[in-house]
Amino acid sequence: MSLDGKDHVTPHQIGRRRLLQCVGAGGLTTVLAGCAGEEPEETDEDESLVYATTISPSTIDPMRASDNFENIYTVNVYDSLLNYTDESPPELAPGLAEDWEVGDDDQTYEFFLRDDATFHNGDPVTADDVVYSFERMLELQDGLSWMWADTIGPDSVTAADETTVEIETERTFAPFLFTLPYMPIVNESEIDANDEDWLEQNDAGSGPYELVEHEREERLVLQRSEDWWGDWPSDDLFDEVVLEIVPEEGTVTGMMGDESADITDEWLSVESYQELADLDHVFVSDEVTFSPLYVFMHTQREPLDDVNVRRAISYAVDYQQIVDDILLGNADQMQGPLPSEMWGHNDDVIQYEQDLERAQEYLDESDYDAEDIELTYTYVTGLTVTENIGLLLQTNLNELGIDLELEGAPWTRITDMVTSQDTTSDMHAIYLSFSYVDPDTFLYPAWHSDSHGSWESPAWYENEEVDQLLDDARTEIDVDQRTEYYEEVQEIIADDAPALFVVNEAELYGVNERVGGYVDNGLVGYSKAFWRLYEDR
Repeated sequence: MSLDGKDHVTPHQIGRRRLLQCVGAGGLTTVLAGCAGEEPEETDEDESLVYATTISPSTIDPMRASDNFENIYTVNVYDSLLNYTDESPPELAPGLAEDWEVGDDDQTYEFFLRDDATFHNGDPVTADDVVYSFERMLELQDGLSWMWADTIGPDSVTAADETTVEIETERTFAPFLFTLPYMPIVNESEIDANDEDWLEQNDAGSGPYELVEHEREERLVLQRSEDWWGDWPSDDLFDEVVLEIVPEEGTVTGMMGDESADITDEWLSVESYQELADLDHVFVSDEVTFSPLYVFMHTQREPLDDVNVRRAISYAVDYQQIVDDILLGNADQMQGPLPSEMWGHNDDVIQYEQDLERAQEYLDESDYDAEDIELTYTYVTGLTVTENIGLLLQTNLNELGIDLELEGAPWTRITDMVTSQDTTSDMHAIYLSFSYVDPDTFLYPAWHSDSHGSWESPAWYENEEVDQLLDDARTEIDVDQRTEYYEEVQEIIADDAPALFVVNEAELYGVNERVGGYVDNGLVGYSKAFWRLYEDR
């Protein structure tokens, strides 16, 4: 039974390893946060679906999108060559490409576009638009461009004709096909005709919904595209989707109670979800997904540049109290940098547990005295779980004589902070999530030195051996060999302790019973595929 007692599957009823013995394809990640907003506007519930979220996007430019909210917007407004099913684990499905072929060299791909796809302004989607989209993504070097930065060169993507795209990667990239649902295809002529900021208030997509309103830090309003090429699940569709930004948890639960909101995000406290579960018209979805929480430590700044200080902190934390008291059992402690449900997990990697005597020993071996250590722990304002974990860490570290100051900040500020070593906090509480089912999705963005300056990599971790192993794993097709690479990577990272590997949570969402077709497969963005939802009263 789930939190609402309505016979939904809980994370402890599913064999969680089931979520992964299937693919060899690899990764993205994400965290999210809360910002300010005004009171939500009333909408016609018969026509509108309201998604109440405590987070606010930094951008809605699809080539700059990186976190969950930004990708929820992107996958609903923009099409991609390939799509994901709503199954768990998700599988690839046709998108703008109705068919595709892979060469024997695993570097040559051919995609055949459907001829009935049009952009929201009526222009047909052509192979030239696909070429332009790849070029723009890699030129901006923002958002999810890291997925293709070492794989797609200036001449890798070409248009053989109006509906045929040819891609020849510069090297083998095992998860390549599984990254393509995150390459949004944009209208070249429309973007060229406008300035750089145009996409922050308009869209150039061909997806199931089009943007009709964007009030920054308040709401986005999407309208169903009548000309979309895809299949709709029912005649009882939501013609409008409102992404309402609501920074206060109490307001969100109130909106769910009076049915002015239909779906919540996953960033409420467990207590709020329990409150929602008591409502007759709401069920709480607790699908098993990957939602690992890390507390990254700034490895390039004193005193956290000393591995013994980081190990001391790792052994000081009461992980079991986090699971039992803060998350009320809706999580498992992590074992190393990779969630244990992911294929390639090293079951022999060290799992830190509270051992204050051992923590003191490591602190004594370090170059620093506890009374001289003052650290700042930064969490996303509004994320009660990470704030409460910070309070517990404060107590735990105080037992070693280490002073920890807590700092809450909006997500948009945190993403700015971590772009520079100087402004990155000593410790950042960050959730990573996945965009494709592969260890690369968690390991490369967080631990490869090429990822420095992104919100996934606030540890500023540098290890040449890890870089090489991650590069080798990306270009290796054999799954057994890739697993060996990833197992070694996990051992090295866990031993270096550049982060607290805290918990993998069950993701909770409140959903109004009137919403049909809701499935959460855990994928960034695709967990809120609004085109699969319909009115079901």
